Amino acid sequence: MKKMSFRAKRRIVAWMQAVMLLGLPFVQVNRESAFRFDVPSLKLYFFGFVFWISEAYFFLLVFLLFFLGIMIVTVLYGRIWCGWMCPQSVLSDFARRLIAMPWMSRHRYVSQAVSHGILFIFSVIVSADLIWYFVSPYEMIRDARHGSLGPWTSGSWLFFTLLLYLDLAFVRHYFCGTVCPYARFQSAFFDDRTLTIAFDRKHADECRGCEACVRVCPSGIDIRKGLQIECINCAECIDACRSQTEKTGTRLLVRYLPGSSGEPVPKGKRGRVIWLSIAFAFIAVQLAYQAYIRVPVDFWVFRTEPQMVLQEGNHDGIMNTYSLTIENRSLKPAVYQLSIAGIKDADLEILQNPFILPPNTGMKMNVNVYVKRKDLRYRLTQLRFILENLTAREIKVEQEAPFIYPEQTEQGKEI
Repeated sequence: MKKMSFRAKRRIVAWMQAVMLLGLPFVQVNRESAFRFDVPSLKLYFFGFVFWISEAYFFLLVFLLFFLGIMIVTVLYGRIWCGWMCPQSVLSDFARRLIAMPWMSRHRYVSQAVSHGILFIFSVIVSADLIWYFVSPYEMIRDARHGSLGPWTSGSWLFFTLLLYLDLAFVRHYFCGTVCPYARFQSAFFDDRTLTIAFDRKHADECRGCEACVRVCPSGIDIRKGLQIECINCAECIDACRSQTEKTGTRLLVRYLPGSSGEPVPKGKRGRVIWLSIAFAFIAVQLAYQAYIRVPVDFWVFRTEPQMVLQEGNHDGIMNTYSLTIENRSLKPAVYQLSIAGIKDADLEILQNPFILPPNTGMKMNVNVYVKRKDLRYRLTQLRFILENLTAREIKVEQEAPFIYPEQTEQGKEI
């Protein structure tokens, strides 16, 4: 049975990636996108969870985890990400196949026009998919059908379409060796056992000089000259070398090798891998712990300065007014109850208690607190506001705010 080529394997990976990236924006959990960063509200929807911008530490932990993961993969497998998973490489491969379609017209200019037309439509679709990670695809498609796309959405779509078209039509893999920052610093992570695509120098005399590996390289390099920054580990050169050596029955000279030349590599522990793995595990544990202890509700309490007077009548006490901001950071409606503590016999006046807060929303309200003067020993006393979720009683948050009684009554009399 003939061994599957690396090109065929990369195509399978590319199609799997395309299906995942194109389909993920349409997946919904609790009627919201499974994965989307909503720009207007600055919220991240993540598979049933919603993270608000005030929880930015989650974004930092995820970024650090991704960065450390890329570093570990680079130390172990070189630029395997570039050739197999990087969207720039995957899209460039799709673009090359679109431009080189065999059924195009025999007329050169007609063929080029059709190819670039198809490439532009491809860029439109990919750009829309990119925007769907920031704008709901259902809303965007609906607005596009009715011609009511907003200026920011339509402008971004046009900008990314043109940028992607120019990239795929004229730049493609040359981006990797000239602009991509990862290509510049990835060599700093390599060690003498990093897996790379290399030319077997020990048997260089067996090379027939056919240059098949040079002709198929999308970056235009000669792998026989050693490790180069433009190499993206796509393995096209390995397939080309194998096709030639199978004809002659000679040794395969280009292949995945530890190091850069196939020389014997030292044994022992790899300190760089160990320390990066420890850092990755630490950040992963921190992220899991923060997600575990996360409370999907938060609120703030502020005392309204002018409302601090001695009341007479029904309450016959001192009133302070507070402004509350409550955020339900879950994708389900919740029933909350507000209570107070810290001052004896304090009376809370609220419009409705308990109250319902819709999913993924916030609300503001004003409440009054009445305290009899005999129950206050100091001019300023800390008052605790307790917010409890009645449908999930383990969810409870508290905030403190000062309760102050004035130096005079509402009629101006000294107290």
